[in-house]
Amino acid sequence: MAMAASSAVPDQPDIGKILNGQTSGRPVDLSRRDLRGVDLSGKRLARAKLVGADLTGANLSKADLVDADLFGANLSSANLMGADLTRAVLRGASLHGANMSHANLTDADFRGGVMLDAAGSSSIGRRVTDIADCICDYATAARTKMAGVDLRGASFVGANLDGANLFGADLSQVNLSFASLKGADLSEARLGHTRFSGADLSGARLKNAISDATQFDGAHLDGATLDGIDTDRCKFDEHLPLLPFVDFPQDIADAISGHEQWIGSAGRAGQRGVIEAKDLSYFDLSGRDLSGIKFARCRMVGAKLARTLLVLADLSNCELLAADLSGCTLIGASFDGADLMRAKLNGAMVGAIDILDARGRPTGRNQATSFVGAKLQHADMTGIDLSKCRVQRD
Repeated sequence: MAMAASSAVPDQPDIGKILNGQTSGRPVDLSRRDLRGVDLSGKRLARAKLVGADLTGANLSKADLVDADLFGANLSSANLMGADLTRAVLRGASLHGANMSHANLTDADFRGGVMLDAAGSSSIGRRVTDIADCICDYATAARTKMAGVDLRGASFVGANLDGANLFGADLSQVNLSFASLKGADLSEARLGHTRFSGADLSGARLKNAISDATQFDGAHLDGATLDGIDTDRCKFDEHLPLLPFVDFPQDIADAISGHEQWIGSAGRAGQRGVIEAKDLSYFDLSGRDLSGIKFARCRMVGAKLARTLLVLADLSNCELLAADLSGCTLIGASFDGADLMRAKLNGAMVGAIDILDARGRPTGRNQATSFVGAKLQHADMTGIDLSKCRVQRD
């Protein structure tokens, strides 16, 4: 799409005033400005004009960009975590490698677009908007307009794309695990090595989509239209694919084996397992004794820990979206700040346990299962007595 634009650059307010929150009530106009690396985190930029602005590497986390005009802007590698881009115009923009996790993209327009100046000698925008390699995990992107957009290698784990228009978009190697795409239009989209594991595609349209090793393991496809898609080039396993222990990366396997030895020998051999910032998504850890282990800031999307002993284990700030912890023993375990959305905790045992000293003597203190600050939306908590748990700070 081509449109005419004035070649003149309008008067613009001082960036320092914006950063200090001293702008007037009028919408900010920073069109075509060089804003590379600028820190606008948390700033109020509703209805701002940022047409053609260079925001490469900028920090816009938690910024208010409702109804903002970012036509043709360069937001490559920008931080937009938690930003509100409701109804924002991002046509012809570049968001390559940007982080939009937890952002609100409801009704935003990402379609391609090119704007010419009055003389037709220069242009702003791109015919195909670039969102490749972008992180959009847990974004709220209902009804977004992404027809024809380049999304290759992006991640939308747990995102809400209900009713989104992705007609003809390139979704090659995109991770949409556990995303909600109810009623979305993915007709004629490229789905090479696209992952829909555990996603909800109820009522979605995938007519004539181009499949190639497309994964629908555990996906909900009730009422979805699959006319014209080559289903022989797709995987439709009922259950999610899990990684068995024998295929674990060596460092993780060693940490778990050493921890189990430490538990089995009452601390005389092995050592306590501490696994930090690792991706354990879809790992099968079921039925093990991992009491006292520490998983620090680990990603454990879809991991299976059913019937695992996690007494006094520390899983604070872990990402456990749709993980299976059914039948686990969670006495004294900490899930503070963890993401347990859609996780299965049915039948898990919770409560407090006495804290002993190094000689095994009572200290007079105890520790209860803790969910302080945890996200528990749509988690299956059947049979769990939260009165025995710590759910808010003392």
